[in-house]
Amino acid sequence: MSKGIKMRSARDRHGRSYTVEELQLLTDGGGTAPDLFCDDPACGCDVRFVPRYQQNRANRIEPVDVPAYIGLTRGSEHAAGCRYDASGRLKIIAAQSDPEFLNALGDGKRELRLLALHNGLRKHGLSGNAPTVNGSAPAGSATKMATEVIASDKRLDSYLRTTADLLVLRAMCESDALLAAELVLRLGPKRLPWKQFFFEHDRFDEAWELVAKSGNNPYPVALVGSVRSFHQPPAGAKYKSSFLNCRPLYRKTDDPLRIESFEVSIAHPDASWLGSFPPDAEIVMFGLWKASGPVENTAPDKRDRSRTITYVAHKLTLAPRFKKQIVIVS
Repeated sequence: MSKGIKMRSARDRHGRSYTVEELQLLTDGGGTAPDLFCDDPACGCDVRFVPRYQQNRANRIEPVDVPAYIGLTRGSEHAAGCRYDASGRLKIIAAQSDPEFLNALGDGKRELRLLALHNGLRKHGLSGNAPTVNGSAPAGSATKMATEVIASDKRLDSYLRTTADLLVLRAMCESDALLAAELVLRLGPKRLPWKQFFFEHDRFDEAWELVAKSGNNPYPVALVGSVRSFHQPPAGAKYKSSFLNCRPLYRKTDDPLRIESFEVSIAHPDASWLGSFPPDAEIVMFGLWKASGPVENTAPDKRDRSRTITYVAHKLTLAPRFKKQIVIVS
């Protein structure tokens, strides 16, 4: 039941369609969701409604919000060709991808070669260093190098598109069970578990610790979060980048007067692009992150002005070189 895509609608035995919002209102009013079935004409398998709830986690000040969704019942599977068939979507992505990047293995699985993506992101921009006809290299050499750079850029563009498609699919699924079973993550000779590559909101602290421990750029890392705010530099500011900020994660400490936060931001000079992501939109962000902090600040407790709270901020910032590194989950 954890291998399906989270659905936004389903139908009952009589063919009536229900959205997640309608089912949540029914549940909030004390009602019970009817027996539900996939509303894709090619399918009709059994599904279930999962109302929104809050889940407590160890070392968390605030419980994790789990939005309502519709998912598979135990033992149920979507039919081939169903738009909610995660395995089918994975096959489509693979068919449209560079086989050198999303490689087919002998046991029917596939592997995503993250080292190629890592190297492409780090080396991007070298095309400006290609010699010209008037430079030190002969014209034939310059032409050959320019051709190689163009081919390299096309490969990287393909890698970015494939990675974005896979990460959106992962974000749409109930867990990483499907992709972990069918898609191996490889970084050179090393295999990576999905939990060391893909981080949801409740694991922002683990993402920060990974990036900080590894010297900021261990390998491309993916985070999924929801948009909180947008900041554009004021006139005359020395910095030129705008910032898209996600909702932070708060974590408890042993000291009740000390609160840790883990903040995720995207920095980019194109303010119009960053500002186009609406508040509360769920987005996937991947690339080479920079970790900073912890930075401490103190402020009076809003509930008891006689007490002082120490806030410890940890920040993860992504300065994407390509806009394909940020994508809305839809």
